[in-house]
Amino acid sequence: MRRRRNGTVLVGALLLVLAGCATVQTEKEWARVGAFAKERIGAEPRWEQTAEDAQATQTEVNTMLADGLERREAVQIAVLNNRALQAVFEELGVAKADLVQAGFFTNPHVDGLVRFPTEGGRASVEAGGLINIADLWQIPVRKRLAATRLEAATLRVTDELLGTVAGAKRAYDDAVALAAARRETARVLKALGELRDQIARRKEYGYTSDFDIAFARAAVFDQEAALARVEGELRVARIHLNRVLGLAWQQAGYALTGSLSEDVGPMPDTEALVAHALAQRPDVRLAELEIAISERALDLEKARVFTDVEVGAAYERETDGADLVGPAVGLQLPIFDQNQAQIAKAAFRLRQARKQRQAVVVMVREEVVAAAERLAVARHDAQLIRDRVIPAYRSALDYAEKYFGSMQLNMLFLLEARKELFANSRRYIDALREARAAEVNLERALGGTLPST
Repeated sequence: MRRRRNGTVLVGALLLVLAGCATVQTEKEWARVGAFAKERIGAEPRWEQTAEDAQATQTEVNTMLADGLERREAVQIAVLNNRALQAVFEELGVAKADLVQAGFFTNPHVDGLVRFPTEGGRASVEAGGLINIADLWQIPVRKRLAATRLEAATLRVTDELLGTVAGAKRAYDDAVALAAARRETARVLKALGELRDQIARRKEYGYTSDFDIAFARAAVFDQEAALARVEGELRVARIHLNRVLGLAWQQAGYALTGSLSEDVGPMPDTEALVAHALAQRPDVRLAELEIAISERALDLEKARVFTDVEVGAAYERETDGADLVGPAVGLQLPIFDQNQAQIAKAAFRLRQARKQRQAVVVMVREEVVAAAERLAVARHDAQLIRDRVIPAYRSALDYAEKYFGSMQLNMLFLLEARKELFANSRRYIDALREARAAEVNLERALGGTLPST
């Protein structure tokens, strides 16, 4: 009897040790996220889980900001420091914890009863212990479902990474474009101011009228208002960029060292772009996983027809001192509730997931084709302004300056020529900005990268 009791104690202790060994480890899933980031965006994310992680991030961010901020550095900082992205990283831990939980057996059920006779004598004692053996067929299904949900959570994290990178690129390009516009507007203001002063000096010799001077002053005032607007827009753009990068106000004094690229690469075939997007976009794979999740959820609901099937042992000591020991069985009979509604609900979810997968494919095609068209239009607009519109206005300005200097042309023609050239210089900056934004949108629609041509 003592040996049997010792064996029971050892088995119980072993079960407690095994239960305590289950921990939530996310290294494998995080390695997949890191590999995805390295391949698709060329940046290395960091999941802040300790104070040391946070300090390392801030040290790295400050180092990149110290000598000015480039576009590549903006992307890296966003991947490291964006607060919304850091919050999404925690979904990996939540999903992995659900997977660990899915593998646990239901805790044993133990009960006892002591009854005392009213007229004296020995007490009656009853005790029993039950375990739910329904876990034997439910745990494998639960684990498959939780594992699929973990994979889906990993995909949602990678999709958020792509969204964060796209947001950082757009915010950086907007700030760079507005900084260039501010410089151009200030240059225009200076040139118009010099022309206004030149016209005023000519007034002394009777070569211009008060109307000419008033018109020149109005042009200067208009440019001053334009400079104030672009400076305000730049401040707002930098505030947005700081938020995307997760920067504190103490870190906001960095300089923007990048510029808007004028490089134009060849556009791949539209069908090739669509195929590329369907092959690598995380949300497409996520839609496929939702089908698998729904299938596993349906399997789990079918396995829950018998939710409580318990077996164990019972003990009773009667008032006369006799000990009774025997098996115990508990079963919830599925007479009224056979889980029909939940099974039907899971079947509807499965059908819904399949239809949503079809909708995602259609949406991806639309997004890719539309983004490619917008990029082509934006690039064409920028090239047209650069190669044809600006040279034409520059020729007109050269003509106006030549004949204005020889007193053969009214100053209003010179003023208008300069204003048009300056306006199209600003228009070119805006066109480059639009082209850059269209390129970012196409990259996002493709799932992170443009295919090689």
